[in-house]
Amino acid sequence: MQITTGIIESFLEKLTVSDGLSHNTTLAYKRDVQDFQKFIETKGLEPSPDAIRSYLVSLSENNLSERTQARRLSALKHFFKFAVERDFTNEDPTQGVEMPKLPKTLPKALSAQEMEALLTLDRESDAPDALRQCAIIEVLYSTGIRVTELATLKVGDLEGEPNPTLRVTRKGDKQRLVPLSVKALQTLQTYMDKARPKFDGTNQSKWMFPSRQGRPLTRQRLFQIVRCAGERCGIDLSPHQLRHTFATHLLENDADLRAVQMMLGHSDLSTTQVYTQVVEDRLRDVIEEKHPLQMKSNGTHK
Repeated sequence: MQITTGIIESFLEKLTVSDGLSHNTTLAYKRDVQDFQKFIETKGLEPSPDAIRSYLVSLSENNLSERTQARRLSALKHFFKFAVERDFTNEDPTQGVEMPKLPKTLPKALSAQEMEALLTLDRESDAPDALRQCAIIEVLYSTGIRVTELATLKVGDLEGEPNPTLRVTRKGDKQRLVPLSVKALQTLQTYMDKARPKFDGTNQSKWMFPSRQGRPLTRQRLFQIVRCAGERCGIDLSPHQLRHTFATHLLENDADLRAVQMMLGHSDLSTTQVYTQVVEDRLRDVIEEKHPLQMKSNGTHK
């Protein structure tokens, strides 16, 4: 099989139209497939398991991380699965090629004190930027939604009292209802009443967090707003870290794991279970720091 521009474009169209992937995700797939295409053309190779293994070795020799290698291989697996389904080839050369082993990393959650500092930042200000910042942080922390899901929230996705909820749309136009705390609802409504009209330059945008052109704020802009708020509190912060904190704090307070799974929008419970390890590690730290016997062994017991 020869990897052609036409096959790649058909693959990208399938990702966009059938799978509902975002523009940025589709571009990432395109870059990964084209990088492999360039590699085999330079080496005079045909797509095969050995060619793919050689490609992964070259990535490692160029000091690309195991995570990057795994992402590239995952993209190729999706591409060649598509190629087989569309009869561009009879064989999938990624079959039998093992994924690189990734180092186990656990998400970092903020402490209750750090979260309190964020939630009280600019709380007394009526400035539009401050009201928007408060709403963004409050919604991310109180719901655990992804930053892309926040960006695509519409005004009509908010349902108020007595049971405040957000209708969240994820990849592939799949939707779920996520509970919203009364406090978060109040913060969000204050933003929508006092600040949102000042950001909507069209006066008719359907997006909850519009730009002045009426389009939704980009992921990059939302990331910037969250990061700047974190810097003012002395915290290295991202929207995804607020999602981690949401899940960790719920489980620390004995929330049901499957309920957390549903709110996070995880299709597989094992993805949510990583947070139980975070909670266990935090409890172990508390014991090592505060338990009398441990403090005595450390020479800190009084």
